[in-house]
Amino acid sequence: MKITSLKVPGCVVFLALLGVCEVYAQSAGRNVVIETNRKELDTILLRKPIPPGEDTSLRQAKLQQINDDFKALQTLNNKVMNAITGQGEVDYKSIGGWIGEIKNKATRLKSNLVLPKASKDERDLKEPELELKDQLLALDKVVESFVQNPIFQNTNVVEVGSATKASNDLARIIEGSGKLKKAITQLAK
Repeated sequence: MKITSLKVPGCVVFLALLGVCEVYAQSAGRNVVIETNRKELDTILLRKPIPPGEDTSLRQAKLQQINDDFKALQTLNNKVMNAITGQGEVDYKSIGGWIGEIKNKATRLKSNLVLPKASKDERDLKEPELELKDQLLALDKVVESFVQNPIFQNTNVVEVGSATKASNDLARIIEGSGKLKKAITQLAK
């Protein structure tokens, strides 16, 4: 068998080598891209980063928990509002349970989300003593303010002012729901 030499122009060899290098670089760079995307997602979701060595299932579980708590906060708030604005007798026991769950979800969101520390001045504003229904409506406004915050709507840009507002709202939800739970427990007896 005779081997013949094949004359290939230099530019073809260069392009072939460039293609091989590009494929190699893409596969080697894929891990870098995946890691960069993971860090970006952590930033976008404003959550405490999990070290990269930890199991991805833990990361996914944490993200799922944040998503579930965020939705549950809204759902529970809607149940409370339907209960107090609807016709008929108010079931304080159910409302108390929902308010307790709102506090639990808000507390877990606070621990999972990376938000600036709530400003003491904003949290400690003393509101005049309101009737229970008015207090529940005030809590509704704070929950709505929290879930409609621009940091949850536009994840591409995180503004410090919006993040601080979200933190203050979350702190007010936790404080307010705790106080309301106590008041409603007294009425349910």
